Amino acid sequence: MTPSRLEIVVDFADCDPARIVFYPRYFDWFDRATERMFRERGLPWPEMYPQYKMAGVPLVDASAKLMGPARFGDAITFETWVGEWRNKVFIVEHRVHNKGRIIVEGQEVRVWGLRDPHDPEGMRAGVIPPEIIARFKD
Repeated sequence: MTPSRLEIVVDFADCDPARIVFYPRYFDWFDRATERMFRERGLPWPEMYPQYKMAGVPLVDASAKLMGPARFGDAITFETWVGEWRNKVFIVEHRVHNKGRIIVEGQEVRVWGLRDPHDPEGMRAGVIPPEIIARFKD
């Protein structure tokens, strides 16, 4: 699939005292990039969740390999795509670029979370509908 792209300008609040991005910010931005990727495929979450009786797409694993810095004022670009679809889980891949270099590679493992009809506060993993997967094929 063609990666979704998200550009972020690093604000002072994103940085540690050395003005380098504080690493947890990448995980926040991964969430934002994942939601944007769905929206670009015609699947905005505010509409998709009620339509598919979803509770969310919770993370069950997340990782990041930090290979270079981003600093206050840098414009960094996230490339995001679904690397693998499974029955009830999908794997989102992220690559972050700064000034032409890859500085972060990340991965999220997300569950297709449905509302639990037996527990209004609960959620259960559901099978990912084929029409969702089809939206990500180029």
